[in-house]
This record gives sequence, C-alpha cells and structure tokens, in this order.
Amino acid sequence: MKKIWKNNRVLLVLIIILIICFVAIIGVALTFFYSKEVSVYGDRLKNIEKNKIAKADIKKYKETVSSSEHVTRVTWKTRGRLVYINITFDKDITLEDAKKLVTDSLTAISEKITNYYDFEFILGSDNFNIIGGKNITIDYISWNNNTEVIKEDETNEKP
Repeated sequence: MKKIWKNNRVLLVLIIILIICFVAIIGVALTFFYSKEVSVYGDRLKNIEKNKIAKADIKKYKETVSSSEHVTRVTWKTRGRLVYINITFDKDITLEDAKKLVTDSLTAISEKITNYYDFEFILGSDNFNIIGGKNITIDYISWNNNTEVIKEDETNEKP
C-alpha cells in the first residue's frame, strides 16, 4: 500500500477530491430538485389569507359591470395574486366607451384588494379585442396597442 501511495500520490488525492465533489453535487441537486415544502408560487402569496377576495366583492363587481346595457358577459378568475377579468360587449359599444366603463368599474373593488392583487382585463366585442393591466404600484389601467377590427366589406374600395 505504501508503494502504491508513494508512486501515485497525486492521482489518489485527485480521485478523493473528485469523489467528495461528486457527493456534494448529488446532495445539492437532491435538495434543489426534490424539496417538497416549496409552493408553486414561492413566497409571493405571503399574507394572501389576510387579503382574500370575498365572493360578495366579486358579485358586486360583476353586477356593477353588468348593469351597462352593452355588457353581455363578465367572468372573474383569481390565480394567486392575479385577477383575470374577461368582459364581452355587444357590437354597439365603442372601444373608448368600453375602456371608460372598465376604468370606472375599479371603484367597485375595495382599495385593500387593488393594493394587493394585479388585474388583467380582457375586453372583447365584434369591433375590438383589447387587453389592459393594472399593477399594484399604479392607479390606472395600462392598455395594449389595439387596432380596431375592420370588416372585409369596409376595406374594399368602391370604384
């Protein structure tokens, strides 16, 4: 054994270091990939129980928006700290009127909720489709760049 150690000392030290590194890598990988106590959302849902959205608040919002004669359907989905609100309008409403209705409808949601949740509004009609978002750090809805839908027969030029 002394003869093997004397002739291959560097190689044996490198093999021992390699084995120690391999065990450390496996330990870290198992801890990282197979940890069972981590939520899908991480710690982003901290205090969500204190800021739960009551069904009465959702119903109040839907009733407020549905009171407009141009609204045909309102859906509300909550995923973590995101609220997705999908509003379908009839063909008689303009894009600006739809945006104004949604902006005004934010008053039906309590400030406690709007300061904790992010909102995404999806507005649809035969004339337009648009998405808007409201982050907890801003007081307004930011709308995407929308091009109103143009019917095919409107695009044809008449001679």
